[in-house]
Amino acid sequence: MHSKESFKFFIQSWIDGLNTIVTRLQSVLVDTQHESDQHDLISAFMDHQELLFSTKGSLTSEDPVFGAHLPWINSFCRALQWYGGWRPTAAFRLAESSQMVPPEQASAIEEMQVTTKAEEAALEQDASSVEIGIIKAVLNGGGMRSMDLTIKALFRRLAMSADMIRMHAIRRVVGMLPLAETIGYLLLLGKMEANFYGLDDDDDDDDDDGGCD
Repeated sequence: MHSKESFKFFIQSWIDGLNTIVTRLQSVLVDTQHESDQHDLISAFMDHQELLFSTKGSLTSEDPVFGAHLPWINSFCRALQWYGGWRPTAAFRLAESSQMVPPEQASAIEEMQVTTKAEEAALEQDASSVEIGIIKAVLNGGGMRSMDLTIKALFRRLAMSADMIRMHAIRRVVGMLPLAETIGYLLLLGKMEANFYGLDDDDDDDDDDGGCD
């Protein structure tokens, strides 16, 4: 079973691997003669994302509340998290703010962002519906064991569904950008994630302003 400490060990190892990929993204030559190297790096980055989300999924199945809360991250990042990670629409804002989106793709990325926003809203609506059900169960004197199972099921669904939406958002951006821009985009995303998922030396330190931006 994943414990908090064992998962913190995994996340540190994952961040080390992410930083290695980021270093390679910084040094790869972005020209037609090195397209094979660029494709290999993109595949490595996407596989690394899948590793994080699949491992988080295993943790969430065993400890739903822990998997959705990410208690190891610093307090500032914790305040920004959306169901156990960064908000999926941030994938599009990152591409737009870095001016990597070609003008001819601007409308396409807007459509993708609308789709992702709808997925976020649907998950939030799902969470609200279950929360209302829990409140009604409490008011009607529902059993604590039954409510505990319901709450755990909610956290499990939220965390795993949110990671799926995040992965879809990354794939949408990567699938839309030209090859050279994809390298630059993943470089920025990798740096953002290394900061977001980074370990907090003191989980209870409320004064740590962290580095999520």
